[in-house]
Amino acid sequence: ISVCFLFCSRYCTSITNFLVMGGFQLLAKPAIDFLNKNQELLQDLSEVDEENTQLMEILNTLFFLPIRRLHSYAKVLLKLATCFEVTSPEYQKLQDSSSCYESLALHLGRKRKEAEYTLSFWKTFPGKMTDSLRKPERRLLCESSNRALSLQHAGRFSVNWFILFNDALVHAQTKWLRAISQAVDQALRGMSDLPPYGSGSSIQRQEPPISRSAKYTFYKDPRLKDATYDGRWLSGKPHGRGVLKWPDGKMYSGMFRNGLEDGYGEYRIPNKALNKEDHYVGHWKEGKMCGQGVYSYASGEVFEGCFQDNMRHGHGLLRSGKLTSSSPSMFIGQWVMDKKAGYGVFDDITRGEKYMGLWQDDVCQGNGVVVTQFGLYYEGNFHLNKMMGNGVLLSEDDTIYEGEFSDDWTLSGKGTLTMPNGDYIEGYFSGEWGSGIKITGTYFKPSLYESDKDRPKVLKLGNLAVPADEKWKAVFDECWHQLGCENPGQGEVWKAWDNIAVALTTNRRQHRDSPEILSRSQTQTLESLEFIPQHVGAFSVEKYDDIKKYLIKACDTPLHPLGRLVETLVAVYRMTYVGVGANRRLLQEAVKEIKSYLKRIFQLVRFLFPELPEEGSTIPLSAPLPTERKSFCTGKSDSRSESPEPGYVVTGSGLLLPVLLPRLYPPLFMLYALDNDREEDVYWECVLRLNKQTDLALLGFLGVQRKFWPVTLSVLGENKKVLPTTKDACFASAVECLQQISTTFTPSDKLKVIQQTFEEISQSVLASLQEDFLWSMDDLFPVFLYVVLRARIRNLGSEVHLIEDLMDPYLQHGEQGIMFTTLKACYYQIQREKLN
Repeated sequence: ISVCFLFCSRYCTSITNFLVMGGFQLLAKPAIDFLNKNQELLQDLSEVDEENTQLMEILNTLFFLPIRRLHSYAKVLLKLATCFEVTSPEYQKLQDSSSCYESLALHLGRKRKEAEYTLSFWKTFPGKMTDSLRKPERRLLCESSNRALSLQHAGRFSVNWFILFNDALVHAQTKWLRAISQAVDQALRGMSDLPPYGSGSSIQRQEPPISRSAKYTFYKDPRLKDATYDGRWLSGKPHGRGVLKWPDGKMYSGMFRNGLEDGYGEYRIPNKALNKEDHYVGHWKEGKMCGQGVYSYASGEVFEGCFQDNMRHGHGLLRSGKLTSSSPSMFIGQWVMDKKAGYGVFDDITRGEKYMGLWQDDVCQGNGVVVTQFGLYYEGNFHLNKMMGNGVLLSEDDTIYEGEFSDDWTLSGKGTLTMPNGDYIEGYFSGEWGSGIKITGTYFKPSLYESDKDRPKVLKLGNLAVPADEKWKAVFDECWHQLGCENPGQGEVWKAWDNIAVALTTNRRQHRDSPEILSRSQTQTLESLEFIPQHVGAFSVEKYDDIKKYLIKACDTPLHPLGRLVETLVAVYRMTYVGVGANRRLLQEAVKEIKSYLKRIFQLVRFLFPELPEEGSTIPLSAPLPTERKSFCTGKSDSRSESPEPGYVVTGSGLLLPVLLPRLYPPLFMLYALDNDREEDVYWECVLRLNKQTDLALLGFLGVQRKFWPVTLSVLGENKKVLPTTKDACFASAVECLQQISTTFTPSDKLKVIQQTFEEISQSVLASLQEDFLWSMDDLFPVFLYVVLRARIRNLGSEVHLIEDLMDPYLQHGEQGIMFTTLKACYYQIQREKLN
C-alpha cells in the first residue's frame, strides 16, 4: 500500500503541475486530428457520458481517472472485509486499508482542486506580470480582487492587488515579489522575527480579538487558562474553525460557537501513565461531546456511538482489546450515563461466549440468552452477571435442562432433565454442567406409556429471551428524535420532513470540499430526497410505487435518517448472529427480530406518509388489470380471477423486505442451513442417488405419464430425438428457471421463480402435445418433482423454510401459495424416495 501511495502522490503531482501550466490545452491542439477520429473510444476510456465534450476536458478527465478510481478500490476492500468476521485480523486490515485509500483519494482530490483553481486564475488574468509568476509547482491560495483587502494609508487613486501563493506574496501595484519560505521555516521551527506578547520591561496582556482569524493565549477564563487558541473569532470569542491547545498537551481542533466547542471536532488527551493518548473524533455541543463520535482510549478500547454531556449515552459499540490481547471483547447496545443499560449483545471472544440480553448499571440483569462455541444454549434470568433463577439449558446433542440456576452453568434446585431419546428425569439438581451433577428425582420413559398425556411437552424456545420488540429500542428512538419526535409517532409530519431536509443539506455541505466522495448520481439522489413527496387525491398503486422508490433511495443513503437506521440495524444483526452467534437454536429469534424491524420501520414510514394505508389494506386500482393472462395450468389464455399481486396489498414486508433482507441474508440463511442440516443431508443424498439415472428412466421411476415425456428436444436450433441415454436435457428450461431461486433474496422474488418454473413446464408440455390440456395435481406433481431433482438445489430445505417464515400471509392461499406448497411437498417426498 505504501508503494501505491507513493506512486499515486508522485503521479498526482506531475499531472497537477501539467494542468497548472495549461498542458492539456497545449496537448489537445497537435493531437486534435488523430484524437477526433477516435473520440468515441476516448470518451469510453475517460467515462465521460456527456456529448459535445471538448477534447481538452476529455484528456483532463482521462489522466485523472486513476486517482478517481481510488474510491472504487476503497469500496472493494470494504466489501472484501464483509467476508470476514468483524473481530478477525483480516477484517481489521481490510478496513484500515480501505480507510487509507479513501484518505488518499480525498487528499489528491484537494490537490486537483487547488491546481484547477490556480489554472483558472492564470486564464482570468493573462499578461507579462502573471506569466513571470507562473511555475508548475506554484498554487494560488487567495487574491484580493474578490476579497475585501485594502492597504492602510494608501493614496486615494492607488490600486493595490495582493496575490498569495503557497510560496510567495505579491503586491501588484509595485510589482513587488517577496518570498516567504524563510518565514514558513521559522514558523515550523517555532521561531518568529516578532517579539513575543508581553516582552519588554512591563507585561501588557492583550484582550481577545473581536473578529477575524487570530492567535491568543487565555489567562482569565478558568476553563481555558493558559490555553492558546488559533482560529476564527466573533465578538471576542472563538467562533468558527480553530485549534485550541493546553499546556499539558490537550488539543482540540474543530468548530467553535460562542467560545465553546460546538459542531464537528477532534480532541486529544495525553495519558502519561500509558505513554499514549485518548482520542475523540465526533460531534460537540456547548463545549461537551454530544452526538455521534468515535473515542479511542489510551488503554486500547474504542467506542463508536452516541455521546451526551461527555458520557456514552444512547446506542454504541465498544471494542475492548484486540484478538491478540489477553481479554478481547465487543459490546454493542444501549448506554445510559456511561453505563451499559437496556438491551445489548456482548461477545466475549476469550471465553467463546456471546450474551444477548438486558443490562443494568454495567452488568447483565434480567432476561437473556447465552450461546457458546461448543454449542451450548442458555436462556433465562440473570442477576449481577450470573445465571440465576429459572432458565433453559440445551447442549449440542439436544439434552435439555429446564429449571433453577444459582450461577453460570450451575444447576441448583427443582428442574427437569430431558435426554435426546425423549427420556426425562424430574427432581432436584445440583452441580456445574459438564462437571458432574447430583440428582434426586424420578426417571420417566415416555415410550412405555400408551397415551400422549403422560409425555412431556415439546420445548418452545424464546419464552425467557428478550422480546424482539424490546431489542434495539435506542436505535429506533434515535431515529425518531432525528425526525423531531420525543416518542414514537408523536410529532408533526411537516417538522419531520424539515429535519430530514436539514440533515441532508448539512451533510452535503460537509462534503462540499470533497466532491469525489459524492458522485453526480449520489448528489442528485440527495437532492431528490430533500424534496418532500406530495400526494393529492385518493391513494393509488402509482403513489405506493412512488413511496417505495423513495424508500429504496433513502435506505441506500446513510446521510438520510432512514438510511442510517437501516445501516445500524444491519450492523447489530450481523454482530448478533455471526461467529459464535451462528447457532441453529437462534434461528427463530433471528426471524422474529427481522419481523420486528419491519413492523417498527413501517411505523416510521406511515408517520412520514400518513396517506399510506395500514397493514393489510388493499389499494384500489386506478385502472382494471387485463382480464386475460397465461395460465400455468394450460399455457393458454385464462380469464379466471387471480389473487392480488404483491404490492397491491399494503404490508410492511412487501414494502421493506426488498430493502432490508438482501443486507441481512448471509447470517440469516446460515442459521437456516445450520437448523436444517440433518434433514438436508438426507435430501441431498437422495438427490445425488436419483440423478444418476437417465431422463427417461427417472421420468418412469417418478411415475410421470408417458404423454408428458418429451419426444424431441431443440438443441442449438436443431430438433433431436430423446434417447434412452439422454440425461439432463428434458424440461431443461424449467430446471434452469428453478435454479434461480438461490440467487434471489425476498420470499416474493422466490415465489415468482417458482411460478415461472411451473409456466416453463406447461409451455414444454404444450409444445409436445400440440393441444390444450388441463393439469391435475396427480399429473403435475411427478413432473415438478423431476424438475426439482434435476435442479440440484443444495439448500432447498433452507429456501423452503425461509419462504414459509417470511412470506406475506395473503399469498398463502393464492396461486403462488399453492405452487409453494407443491415445492415443499417435493422436498419432503425426495427424502422418502427409494430406488427399486
